[in-house]
Amino acid sequence: MFCPKCNKERFERLRGNEFRCQNCLFTYFHNVAAAVALIIRCENQILFTRRALDPAKGLLDLPGGFVDAGETLEQALERELYEELKLDISSPEYLFSFPNQYLYKDVNYDTCDTFFGLKLNQLPELIEEQKEISEVCWVDLEEFELGQVAFESTRKALTQYLAELN
Repeated sequence: MFCPKCNKERFERLRGNEFRCQNCLFTYFHNVAAAVALIIRCENQILFTRRALDPAKGLLDLPGGFVDAGETLEQALERELYEELKLDISSPEYLFSFPNQYLYKDVNYDTCDTFFGLKLNQLPELIEEQKEISEVCWVDLEEFELGQVAFESTRKALTQYLAELN
């Protein structure tokens, strides 16, 4: 690997997420990326999006995405929901978080996926963003299959969410 400071090929992993250049002694920490997702429930249904892009193209996902620099989790969630679905949300409830690995273009990113919940009394009008989402669908709580859901963290979150409903 090449050092991002001196560009020499003497960049080595010391341990975990710590890397050091043996030439200029620059130390780099490849930290975990933060991501947010929202479980939206209306009566007996959960809102899913279908991924239009890899990773996990074609699988079900929850609306959300990565947290940008300078954003809180809540701000990122609001931004992502508006970008993906033109949906304004307020007062989502923090539920839980799970570690995840996000393989993108042959690079594996460690993430901490944070899940929020929101219960609605009526189905909202949604306008999906066509670039990242191929479909928006409301799925009955008893009908969706975990095997059709992208990402291990999301499957764990849905499993815990459904267990807490009962």
